[in-house]
Amino acid sequence: MLDTKLKNNRRITIILIIMAIVLPAFFVMNQYWDCYVVAENYVENASHASVTSEEFLSTFLDAGYVLYNTENGEDRNPEEVRTILQENSSKMASYERIYPFLDYRVKDEDGKDVAKSTADSESAVTENNLSSFAVGIVIAYDKYGEPDVQIKSGEFKSEQSVTFRELINEYDDSDWDVERYNEDYEEWETIHLEKPKNRTYIYAMTEENLESYLDNYSHVYADYAMDSMRNIALVTMLIVVILAWALPFLRFWNLKDMVIFHMPFEIVAVVFLVMMDILGNKMWWIADRSRGIPDFVDFLIWTFVFAVTFWAATCVRQVYTMGARTYMKERMLCVRYWRYIQRAWKYVTGWVREWFGRCYHFLDRIDLSEKNTQTILRIVAVNFIILAVICTMWLGGIMVLVIYSVGLFLLLRKYFNDLQEKYAVLLKATGEIAKGNLEVEITEDLGIFSPFKQEIQKIQKGFKKAVDEEVKSQRMKTELITNVSHDLKTPLTAIITYVNLLKDEKDEKKQKDYIEVLERKSLRLKVLIEDLFEVSKASSKNVTLNIVDVDVVNLFKQVKLELEDKIAGADLDFRCIYPEEKVVVALDSQKTYRVFENLLVNIIKYAMPHTRVYIEIAKEDGEAVVRMKNVSAAELDFSAEEITERFVRGDTSRNTEGSGLGLAIVKSFVELQKGKFKIETEADLFKVEVRF
Repeated sequence: MLDTKLKNNRRITIILIIMAIVLPAFFVMNQYWDCYVVAENYVENASHASVTSEEFLSTFLDAGYVLYNTENGEDRNPEEVRTILQENSSKMASYERIYPFLDYRVKDEDGKDVAKSTADSESAVTENNLSSFAVGIVIAYDKYGEPDVQIKSGEFKSEQSVTFRELINEYDDSDWDVERYNEDYEEWETIHLEKPKNRTYIYAMTEENLESYLDNYSHVYADYAMDSMRNIALVTMLIVVILAWALPFLRFWNLKDMVIFHMPFEIVAVVFLVMMDILGNKMWWIADRSRGIPDFVDFLIWTFVFAVTFWAATCVRQVYTMGARTYMKERMLCVRYWRYIQRAWKYVTGWVREWFGRCYHFLDRIDLSEKNTQTILRIVAVNFIILAVICTMWLGGIMVLVIYSVGLFLLLRKYFNDLQEKYAVLLKATGEIAKGNLEVEITEDLGIFSPFKQEIQKIQKGFKKAVDEEVKSQRMKTELITNVSHDLKTPLTAIITYVNLLKDEKDEKKQKDYIEVLERKSLRLKVLIEDLFEVSKASSKNVTLNIVDVDVVNLFKQVKLELEDKIAGADLDFRCIYPEEKVVVALDSQKTYRVFENLLVNIIKYAMPHTRVYIEIAKEDGEAVVRMKNVSAAELDFSAEEITERFVRGDTSRNTEGSGLGLAIVKSFVELQKGKFKIETEADLFKVEVRF
């Protein structure tokens, strides 16, 4: 018994739903004829107002000016006049709008045809057949250009005649004055078009052409019908919504277990909004296609519209039955899956921020030292694509373009603000360097100015090196003066002393001893001055080289042989390794001889007695290499670089004889011959390497 009652209730509920959908559909279709009749009356009135309006009738007066001034004449080019009119006269636009629908014939004062239209009409227009046209107008101009208008046919001849009289009285010929740029004189000139004279213009429009010309007014029907039907449809849809909310209060109402009415809110909203959008865009089609007589297609359309409306309202009604909180939890997807939406939102926004970050810092990675044509083309292409997409959005694209322009402005403003900050950091750093602060550091990321950051660091290193070199140079100058003074003063003092002793000494033997001392000291002074002179010339590059092919091994053996007595006196054991083949290099033999001599003399002076000295001459990678190693008698507490400076000795106490210029001369002579000279120290081991 209970099941039967539930089934009856379900059946009654479904019947009520069908009635709530079908009856509104019939009601809307029943309004078609009334909307159509009202719209037709409106169109008829609008068409009447159009054909009797000054705008419409003045076009025929304008046509006379256009046709007269574009005739083939001796003083004017028709195409040139037409071009001038199209570019400068607003009246030309109204003439071109009516021209495709206009039949005309132009006669001169003798009644001969001057021109005629090519419009597709059943018969050529003449004064005698104007009555067969929907519009027939004859305008005759006398020799002074004064017009006379006759309305030959038309539904509203009397009203048109009155309007023409007013137009003729108010017609201003100066409206046809057009401005044109004269390229010959490079200035603007005013062209005055002539009044039509001694011409009769016969104008006619067929019923079909007139309707085509007034086609924009026929759209008034569709627009008006669309507005009327839209209002009726919206009111009826509101009634259906009210029914969907009110009917469930009936006792027998039973919609349980019908899944279709338990749809999520988002799906309901999307379906309803899409339906409303389609309905709004196609309302003109619905209003125009039926011509006031509905058919089965109209029934299907409105049944669907009200079915969707009833369904959407019933689904949303559950806000009332379930409560807003429960409805949001169970019927709203955005609430049910809020956790996942948040994750997706974070992922998307993170990706978007990263993408915008890459785009924002794209310019920072531009290398200004290279051509960036491809980069510029890429930026222009991307901007072109964005603007092209925006242009396809029609009216909506204007808003998108505004948003895009504002976003681009904010992005560029932020970018240039960042550029200003980076520029300020760069300017501050260079200012500090200019003040002499070479320890300033740039820790900020300078973006596009990063290459300048690297160059500033190079400048700092260069300045520091230059300052260190200058300090070193000043120190060496001081030491040079001290050493030169000491080394020159010692033999000079001895010479002066022995000269004074020689003056008073009567003993010939002592005189002979004094002379020997004087000779030795003089030679010592001579050697010192010659060495100083040679190293000065070498440093100034003021040395002439006599380049010949030199056998390096043979030359070294010769130098060693001449110093054999001194080597024996120093009690040193030389261990020499020579290559089997000759080592021939293009060198200055005298300068190279001096290099080997100074190196061997340096070893003899400073090597520890009773030790071995290792000499190696070899040919490596096309270079002649001479290596010397010895154990120093004194502690090697000096810099390997400083030992090659002028007047620097390994013997800092300066007890040994020598000018202190030996290794400086070696370095200068080797470098003059495009060679390399290197000194290394390891504990007490002294190493020398010469490469030619």
